[in-house]
This record gives sequence, structure tokens and C-alpha cells, in this order.
Amino acid sequence: MEAVIALGVIAVAVPLILAATTSGARTRVQAEADTRSAWLAQDLQRQLTDSWKNIPSPAFATKPTFPQFSSPESPTVLLYDSEGAFLATGKAEDYVKGSTNPKAVYLIALHGVSQTAFNITGGGDSMSRVTISVENSARAAKQKRTANSFVVLIPRQTSP
Repeated sequence: MEAVIALGVIAVAVPLILAATTSGARTRVQAEADTRSAWLAQDLQRQLTDSWKNIPSPAFATKPTFPQFSSPESPTVLLYDSEGAFLATGKAEDYVKGSTNPKAVYLIALHGVSQTAFNITGGGDSMSRVTISVENSARAAKQKRTANSFVVLIPRQTSP
């Protein structure tokens, strides 16, 4: 009789334990992606600022125009691996359909618009409002990727 009760307890407990383990693993993977996204956005902000200071940057072989570059519909696309290392500049079709690069895990889409500082009259295009969208998995189509969006203001780095 005790054996039947023990088997019943095991039959109920094992599926619950397996379900909790699977859910925990998904949460860990998502937390890792969120953390990596924030790190990539910060690093990309630094690289973009450096490129506008005429300091070479691996992600920006060609310096983007200050303050306005790309657009939400046709952003600059960059591909990164699982460790956050820059792989290559992506194409417009990578943004929509997903990358064909087997090492790509993160796809970063960014664009900038002119932003006038609110406390400066006649400031013109003194700042660029850059939207950075860090998306994973880079190989998935746009609708199936998980995106973390960041918006940063970068002031002009050189005289106009």
C-alpha cells in the first residue's frame, strides 16, 4: 500500500519539478539577453560618440552623419555574437527577414534624429536623439525577435 502512495506522490511531483526547471531556464536565458542588451546599447553609444569624434570604431567603419542618420523604417543594422563581439554590418533584408550569419545572436537596429537642447535657444542641431533597438535572435524574422529599445541623447562632438 505504501508503495502505491509513494508512486502516486512521485507521479505528481516529477512533472511539477520538470516544469519549474524549464520555466527557470527560460527566465535565465531572457535575463541574460536583457543584461547583454543593456551592455551592448551602452557600448554602441560609446562607439557612435567616438566615431563622431573621428576615433576609429569597429561598428562604424563609415561615420554616420550627425545628427540625423538612417530612419525607423530603414535603420543601420549591426550584428553581434552571443558574447557581444561585433561581427558585421547587416543589410536591410537582415532587419526584416533575419540574418543568415550563423554566429549572429544579437541584431542592433539604430537611427538618429536631430534634437535641440531644451535649455538652449538657437541651439540648432546640437544633439542627436539615437534610438537603439537590441534584438535577439538575430536569425529570426523581425516579428519573432525579442527587442529591448534604448533612447540616448548624444551631444555634438565636433564644431559644426
